[in-house]
Amino acid sequence: MCEEGFLSRMALNDNKAGMEGLNRDKINKIIMESSKGSRFYENELKKEQQVNQRIERMMLQKAHITEQQLSKAQAQVEKMTSDLERGRDLSRVIVHVDMDAFYAAVETRDCPDLMDKPMAVGSMSMLSTSNYHARKFGVRAAMPGFIAKKLCPNLVIVPTNFDKYRAVSAEVREVFADYDPHFLPMSLDEAYLDISDHLEQRRGWPEALRTHRLRLHTNNTGTARVEEHGDLQETVEVEGLSPVLFENSPSSSPCLQDAAGGEVEVFGTCAEEAVREMRFRIEQKTSLTASAGIAPNMMLAKVCSDKNKPNGQYKLSSNRQAVIDFIQDLPVRKVSGIGKVTEKMLGALGITSCSHLGQEMALLALLFSETSWHHFLHISMGLGSTHIERDGERKSMSTERTFGEMSALKEQFSLCRELCQDLAQDLQKEALKGKTVTLKLKNVNFEVKTRAWTLPCAVATTEELFAVAKDLLKTEIDNVSPQPLRLRLMGVRVSSFASADDKKPLQKSIVGFLHKKQTNSSSTSQISHKPVKEHLPKPPGLTQPSACPSLVQQRQGQEGHAWVPSRGGVEVGRTGEDQHALTASDKMTHEPTAHASTSSCCSTEPESGTDSLTCPVCFREVNTTELTVFNRHIDQCLSGVTMGQNNHTDTELERGPKNWREEGGGGDGESAGDHTESTTGLLLYETSTANIPLSAVGLNPVCLNTCPNGGVSIHRGTDPNTLKGSSQSDPHVRDCLLSTGGPRPMTTPKPESRDHRGPALTCPVCQETQDTNDLTLFNLHVDLCLNQEVLHDPKGRTLSCNTMPIGHVVGLE
Repeated sequence: MCEEGFLSRMALNDNKAGMEGLNRDKINKIIMESSKGSRFYENELKKEQQVNQRIERMMLQKAHITEQQLSKAQAQVEKMTSDLERGRDLSRVIVHVDMDAFYAAVETRDCPDLMDKPMAVGSMSMLSTSNYHARKFGVRAAMPGFIAKKLCPNLVIVPTNFDKYRAVSAEVREVFADYDPHFLPMSLDEAYLDISDHLEQRRGWPEALRTHRLRLHTNNTGTARVEEHGDLQETVEVEGLSPVLFENSPSSSPCLQDAAGGEVEVFGTCAEEAVREMRFRIEQKTSLTASAGIAPNMMLAKVCSDKNKPNGQYKLSSNRQAVIDFIQDLPVRKVSGIGKVTEKMLGALGITSCSHLGQEMALLALLFSETSWHHFLHISMGLGSTHIERDGERKSMSTERTFGEMSALKEQFSLCRELCQDLAQDLQKEALKGKTVTLKLKNVNFEVKTRAWTLPCAVATTEELFAVAKDLLKTEIDNVSPQPLRLRLMGVRVSSFASADDKKPLQKSIVGFLHKKQTNSSSTSQISHKPVKEHLPKPPGLTQPSACPSLVQQRQGQEGHAWVPSRGGVEVGRTGEDQHALTASDKMTHEPTAHASTSSCCSTEPESGTDSLTCPVCFREVNTTELTVFNRHIDQCLSGVTMGQNNHTDTELERGPKNWREEGGGGDGESAGDHTESTTGLLLYETSTANIPLSAVGLNPVCLNTCPNGGVSIHRGTDPNTLKGSSQSDPHVRDCLLSTGGPRPMTTPKPESRDHRGPALTCPVCQETQDTNDLTLFNLHVDLCLNQEVLHDPKGRTLSCNTMPIGHVVGLE
């Protein structure tokens, strides 16, 4: 049984144009004998055994189905059938166009010597397509080249040239766009079109618009053609209309001759004539032929395009009875979506045609998933999609390549980069960015493995994709070490595309007050590029090979970036120039009497069409309205703060309004008194990275309300333990210390070996920049600002800040 099952799986699928009337038994015997002992044979045998096990379980399930269950399922099927019948749409004219043996035809056009020879495009490992001469020997697409050689020893295998195929495909699509600007390409050589609107317009076209002159191209037949319009005189027959690459192709239709002696052809206004004109123009432009199917929906159009291949077309009438009659005797394998596994499972139930599907639908509803039997029901009724949605939501985009055995690391990484480059170009064309990168690998034993990594931000460039894919590939290489990773297929896929919903929040949130209505267009253009670069992943457990460091790290190292680990497995790089920009260049100017108001966060920079949010940590403008991206930026800032919060230098206590104005962010034209209201309760403790509030050194923050100098500054250079001596030399400072019972203990910061300054923080209440990146200290300062006037205790009494211990003010007690 296993041998028979294997033959059924590997048996020739002759449900393809040009393969009718073949000796299946002979071909299948050659396929089996050629495959035995190969990895391909072993893999197919294993898969066949799995399918047989599925069939056994299905038959066992069928044996336990009761009449009551069948009756209930039948009622459900009838109800759904009635609903679908009421929604049947026969008003659209859908066309499926399929180029004839596309890759092989392109190669034959460019090399006429292959015209009469059996040839295929691909390699000894796998064929992509074959011409119609080779199909007579049983050679077809998706067949290993070494088996094809057994079937046809004289077969010529030509390597693929996708750059050439894409160029020709672009020319074909230019013709499609004239009939349906929103056509849906399914691959390089096929597409769906809805020509309903075109037919409405075509009915009013004069004959001149439907007339095309033949231009003669230089080819193996010595004929050529031109698409022009002209007056008609007499009818002539033209031989060798195209370098048709197939025997028994439909002959050309009669042509007319204009006054200048040029040959022209006139087309009608109906659907058949419009499609014939389309195929004619494709042939004139590319010297290649196409086949087409015309039907009321996409499923039927796909089947019809295969009816008169090659170089032909078939139209199915748009009425219900014609559709039902057409579908009745159609083999299930002819329908798109039913492959060899489903075909075999249906065959085990005695279902081989679409009419059998309708007869056994209740049983199928009990044995198959809901999605599957719904699909079967649509097929049995001849229903399919009538809406061609080219710009629908794409779920993923990928590229992969099949090759001979590859085990060299250098070749594998090189191929991985090439795939990432190709995919990046495709993503750029569609303006897409994705968060999940997947690497697909198939080894020489035909075992397929996929590894994926989801990033915190969307990526699209070659470097970003390769940074992830390379690590995923390295992980798989390490898993099989010390044995080499022997591959025969590699692919890269990007999914989880950024959607419009992610980019536009539906309602205001707590970060609304950070929203910037006016931004600097020059600065936002620079910031917009940072999130992607700063969020490149380092998947947990993945290590870079010593001889192959991370490409992203190499780039950042060349640019002088200092790499800082951030949350979520992300590596964040900032240059020294960027760090300076965080503390100096982005300071905002405000009015002297700024209060605790969210509206004061707006900048006075020139207007820009780009919306942005202002980070509450670094107070930089982030050129995005996507909350997830904004939150990630905040995480980076918080991570940077944590890294540097203990990197203090020795300090000394001084007082002086001049130093406060210069270092605290005051404007040149503002006096010390101007800052009293917005900076009450703040003592600036200036180090390389942090500011310390008054509570940290035992001072009453509210004393600054009465201080004529408006504040006390601590500067570098002196140990904070000299604080007491400073207070004795200054009566005012001594009074401040005594008001809280003397100085509180303060831990001397540990000196740092290098000068590392984190991002400056700006108080949202007083609007003054604080020279610190310690959020704890910054939050204490904000609390002081919020409670600088009058405090109320739980008993309802009003207390003056001057009479309250500092611990009550800042919540330290």
